[in-house]
Amino acid sequence: MSVLTQEIQGYLSSVKRGEAGELSMTLAFPPEFSGFRGHFPGRPVLPGVCMVQTALVALGATHQTTIRLRRLVAAKWMAPVLPGEELGFTLRVKEGESGASRVKVVVTRASEKIAEFSIEVTGMPKGAGGS
Repeated sequence: MSVLTQEIQGYLSSVKRGEAGELSMTLAFPPEFSGFRGHFPGRPVLPGVCMVQTALVALGATHQTTIRLRRLVAAKWMAPVLPGEELGFTLRVKEGESGASRVKVVVTRASEKIAEFSIEVTGMPKGAGGS
């Protein structure tokens, strides 16, 4: 397990399950989070890949299995995330026919949408997602 994954697991608070395969959670990445190292010196900003990894870790923790990223389908980052800012993640899972599931992730800070991306993942248990 990567250091990044271990750190993210430590930051996850309770992940709440909603209807139709929806998950939601809030978390903040502290200044010492390894994802900030080198991105960028003197003005750390959370890399988008850390948000993607957070979604994978949350799915894996919720379903108690290893979730693997097959591909990033679409992504849009609208605002930078600084150390210590509380983020809300909402994940909507839709089961696919090819053994992969599609996950739409929306990341917010207060009421501002700061990122939205869709990923295709493998390893989701049958019946874990919405329609």
